[in-house]
Amino acid sequence: MRLEREVLDTLVARIVEAIHPDRIVLFGSAARGEMRPDSDVDVLVVVSEGTHRRHAAQAVYRHLIGFEHPVDVVVATESDLRELGDNFSLVYYPALREGREIYAIERSNSRVA
Repeated sequence: MRLEREVLDTLVARIVEAIHPDRIVLFGSAARGEMRPDSDVDVLVVVSEGTHRRHAAQAVYRHLIGFEHPVDVVVATESDLRELGDNFSLVYYPALREGREIYAIERSNSRVA
């Protein structure tokens, strides 16, 4: 079973509305296209440095009430991922290796002369 594009779009929209993350990575069975009817959707939500991770996760979960699939949310910063992403005993490890980025904030690279 594969997640439909519109389901992913709804998931991303709700997470972005909740906390405006830097990026969202889909991982686990949903990213591999191996979801079963009882599978959850695993997402790594990358937030700005200094963001309170637990509060961010709570806000995301509130915005996902009524979503058509159960969702497991992991919130981390880029520094968390740099420091801990190679630790195979943490969930960051598979998320970074098998994950598929489904959202990234647009950053302006323009400079004022």
